[in-house]
Amino acid sequence: MKFNKIFFSVLFLLTFTFGYSQNNTSIKPVINAYIGLKDALVATNNEQAVLSANGLVKALSAVNTADLNAASNKTWGKISNDLINAAKLIQASNDINVQRDQFVTLSSNMYLLVKDAKNEVPVYYQFCPMANKGKGANWLSLENKVKNPYYGSRMLSCGKVVETL
Repeated sequence: MKFNKIFFSVLFLLTFTFGYSQNNTSIKPVINAYIGLKDALVATNNEQAVLSANGLVKALSAVNTADLNAASNKTWGKISNDLINAAKLIQASNDINVQRDQFVTLSSNMYLLVKDAKNEVPVYYQFCPMANKGKGANWLSLENKVKNPYYGSRMLSCGKVVETL
């Protein structure tokens, strides 16, 4: 009887710990680095964008899939290479237009990852119809207020919030 109590207590503790560890803690640094990159593009600061992309590459490389919930883990498996490649292309360029072009791909994949994560704070999925050569493009923000990374001060408030994650 005593063995059963201990066994089930340990089993419960392991189950609770395993479930608790899968709260997407590896995604938080990725989101923060992505937001830093977005802010550099809003400011039209290509040098800061390179530094922020460097931080994003490091954060993406440090993602521990054991920390991800099942949905995030599945998405990560599909998009991690595309995320890292887009971040590296931004990192390798000093041209703000190239950086912004790559940010379109990066943002599309970040949306998929963040959508599956359980975020502690709201993340706003925003859209500018003018970006991406008139095709439109999205990005993520921690602010409800639109600050357009594709045009910076030229059209800072062009866009809208299309989803809250």
